[in-house]
Amino acid sequence: MEVHNSVLHEIEQELAERHRLSISEFDTLVNIPLKGTRLRELKDRVVLTQSAVSRLCDRLADRGLVTRSPLEEDMRGAMIHLTDAGRKLLRSAARTNAEVVERTFADRLTQTQLDSLREILDQLSTEQSHPKGCDTTG
Repeated sequence: MEVHNSVLHEIEQELAERHRLSISEFDTLVNIPLKGTRLRELKDRVVLTQSAVSRLCDRLADRGLVTRSPLEEDMRGAMIHLTDAGRKLLRSAARTNAEVVERTFADRLTQTQLDSLREILDQLSTEQSHPKGCDTTG
C-alpha cells in the first residue's frame, strides 16, 4: 500500500502540473474507447459513482476534451466521445504516467524482478477472473 500510495501521489502531482488533470480525469479519459462509450458503461470502468462520472464528464466537456451526446433510445443516457484535443491530451498524459511509473517504480527493480512481478500479477489476475471452484466452461 505504501508503494502504491507513493507512486500514485507522484502521478497525481505530475498530471496536475503538466496537464491540469486530476487522477480521476485521467482515469476517465483512459477508459473512453476510440468509438466512444455510454456514460453508464464508463461508470463501470472507473472507480466513481454514476453522478460523479456524469459531473466529471461535464467538466471535461467544458474543457473541450470530450463531447456528450444524448441517446435517442434513452434520453437519460449519454454517449461520451474524446475530442481531438482530448485524444492529444490523453496521449501526452499517458506518456507522463508511464514516465512516473518508470522513474518511481520500474527503474528501482532489475529485469529479473520485473519479470517475476509480472508473472505473479498475471497469476493473481487469472485467479481473480477464474476463482477456484467455479466452473467457467458453462
